[in-house]
Amino acid sequence: MKISNYWRITVWLLIMCYLLFMPANQLPSEPFLKIPHFDKIVHFSMFFILCLLLFRPVKLHTPNFYFWTPLLAFALAVLLESVQHKISVSRHTDVLDLLANTAGLLTATVFFRFFVSGKKLEKLV
Repeated sequence: MKISNYWRITVWLLIMCYLLFMPANQLPSEPFLKIPHFDKIVHFSMFFILCLLLFRPVKLHTPNFYFWTPLLAFALAVLLESVQHKISVSRHTDVLDLLANTAGLLTATVFFRFFVSGKKLEKLV
């Protein structure tokens, strides 16, 4: 196993954990650009990127990577969302955040299938 196949996902997971477990009082109190439900857009984006970055390492280990990658990303979404309130007392588990996470990883799966897999872009992911 080469470390070069896993460093991107490791760095991204660390960034995500920092953002997800950051105390609520350190989050911006004013909505960014006055966009309603901006936090859901952030959750969608974080898990979109997570799922895209997971495809390459999972693809190295199984031919069923279109099944296992979203499943693994969903398991991480559930785990991170469910322990959020245990790690940071000012944060809480939110079903709508989990739905945004799931939408992000499903969109990433479709995006990977049609725009990344087997193309030059796959080497960047």
